[in-house]
Amino acid sequence: MRRKNLIGMLAAAFILSSFSLYAFGALAQSVYPAKDIDFLCYTDPGGGYDIFARGMSPFLTKHLRAVSPGAKGGEIKVKNIIGAGGAKQITSMYKDAKPDGYTIGDFNEGNAYNFLYGMNKLPFNVMEVTILVSWAKTNRVLVSRRFKTWEEMLAAAKKEALTFVSSNPGAKQNLDTIFFKEGVGLPGKVANAGGTAQAVSALLRGDGDIYVVDHPSAKVLIESKEVNCLISFTEERVIPQVPTIAEKGFPELLKTVGGKCGRIFIAPPKFNPEAKRILIAAFKGMLADPEFRAYCEKTGIELRPFFDKEAENALGEYVEMLRENTAILKKYGL
Repeated sequence: MRRKNLIGMLAAAFILSSFSLYAFGALAQSVYPAKDIDFLCYTDPGGGYDIFARGMSPFLTKHLRAVSPGAKGGEIKVKNIIGAGGAKQITSMYKDAKPDGYTIGDFNEGNAYNFLYGMNKLPFNVMEVTILVSWAKTNRVLVSRRFKTWEEMLAAAKKEALTFVSSNPGAKQNLDTIFFKEGVGLPGKVANAGGTAQAVSALLRGDGDIYVVDHPSAKVLIESKEVNCLISFTEERVIPQVPTIAEKGFPELLKTVGGKCGRIFIAPPKFNPEAKRILIAAFKGMLADPEFRAYCEKTGIELRPFFDKEAENALGEYVEMLRENTAILKKYGL
């Protein structure tokens, strides 16, 4: 009896060791990343998030291979999944994408309110996706073709209601527009044009008077004088000659417009921990890369990254702020 038990134990040990060697061999043969990585972008081509995704992709590939020697994949393939104000993309990330390390994407933090509490409430908890990194502060500016200065805009607002160009309902840019309008007490309507590219086009056509937009997305238009920058929603001036919203008497708007949480990269729930470790190490390598930093500076992106749990906590704080301001957002059907 004892002899049979001993034989059984030895056989089990042999099978286990063989399986372990096989698994190790399979892992060794396919160093992550072993193939292309899909990057799911929720905006149209040409929007701010899309531009950043395409601009950073060669740097991410470079640093993935530096962090993981022997990796034969890592090419980033940007795929625009557009629809329902970002709901189509996040649903694909949550339900369809495998957590194997080969699907990541972006996330508009403002959409968290929409998907958790608002009109596009989804049948799953979007906060269960894996938060990889929040890259930058969201530096908003107020731009216009019609007005040259903040004072000119205020004078016009006393005579007639303004039209606020905005993005998709419930997106962060849209929420920031609402908080700005309510905080300053400006009369008018919010005209939702779609993504950033469509909203910019609407402003240039004259379909609206003012537009609260991410500074990097408007930088070229401002420098070419296609639009005028009236103020920035930042603690310090992002353009030397343009005052901040605090300088104009509304410092409280720094808590609700823009903020420290921006350009978030996510992955499916229960993401492969080793892939997550390698991706975050690659992101940190990008941060130290002079060429990547030069690209961000050129496009006006102020790098203030949070990784992993820090990014998750920053997003959680922002979502809590939105929850506390539900009454304001409900006025706009959100």
